[in-house]
Formats: sequence, C-alpha cells, structure tokens
Amino acid sequence: MTKPIRTLGAAVVALATPALLAAPAAADARGAAAKVETRLGDDTRLTLAIGSAGYDSHRREDGYRGGDGYRRDLNQWGQSDREVRDLTRDAVQTCRQAVRQEARYLGYRDIDIDEDRRVRQVGPRGFFVTFDEVEFEGRRRDREARVTCEIRRGDVVSLEGLPRPARGRAPPPRRGW
Repeated sequence: MTKPIRTLGAAVVALATPALLAAPAAADARGAAAKVETRLGDDTRLTLAIGSAGYDSHRREDGYRGGDGYRRDLNQWGQSDREVRDLTRDAVQTCRQAVRQEARYLGYRDIDIDEDRRVRQVGPRGFFVTFDEVEFEGRRRDREARVTCEIRRGDVVSLEGLPRPARGRAPPPRRGW
C-alpha cells in the first residue's frame, strides 16, 4: 500500500530521486556537467544539473603546470590574478629602483615618480612598465620625461627615456641601456 504525498517538498524529493541516481551514470567525463530532466506535467519540468563546466573552471590537458590540474581564473601563462598582482608589484618596484639608480648616476639630485604608470605583461615573468611622468631635478633645472622599463625574470633588461644632463659631460650609461 502506498501513502499519498501531502507536501510539495516531499513530492519534489520523490520526483528528483531517479534523477539523482541517474546523474553519475550520465556524466561521461571528469569535469563534465551532468543534466537530467524529469517531466512533472504538461508544461512543467524538473531539471537537475550536477557538475560545472562553466567560465570559472580551466582544465589543462597539455601537461603545463602539473598536467590536468583544475584551477580557476588563469591568464594565458597559467597564473592566477593574485600571482599576476604580486609579479606586477615586484616589476614596478624593480623599475623604480633602476630609474633612481641610473638617474643618480647621471647626476640628478632628486627623482619624483608619479603614480601614472602602465604595466603590460609580455611573458610569464616579463613586463613592460611605463611611467608617464618622471621628474628629474638637477642643479639648474628640472626635466620631465616618460620612462619605459623592460623587466625579464625580475631583472631590468632595458631602460629608455632618461634625459641626459644638458651641461658638462654626462657619464656613459653603466649597463648599456
């Protein structure tokens, strides 16, 4: 003898039970979404979807970073937003330090680097950093320039845009920039 179902919640659970049991069988690959639909009436359906193959998952099949790992929100070099933020901060600090060292070597007394900067990632650990306004203060006058650094693996590879002192002999660049 069967008991009549008196509540809507019990009815939903009773109708969803076959879908819950069939969902693992419907999933044919790891990471694939399984979807089972049950018809409740003429114009009513109950849909149960298990798994996610949405925008936030990324599965690597090519052996990069441990094979078929499951990570979220990766850029084209396999880095998360947090990793990119840390690498960008380090690249900007390295570029600031290189600009200050080279400007002091050229004879400038004070260097003011504004916060207007553009950073473009060009590799897993490569960046182009552009400071829009860098003020170089010398003995007689101040100069403003746009300075661009190229950073590879944490080291400055090229530094462009440093103004040469107007009077006197300027020392040659130290690192061939």
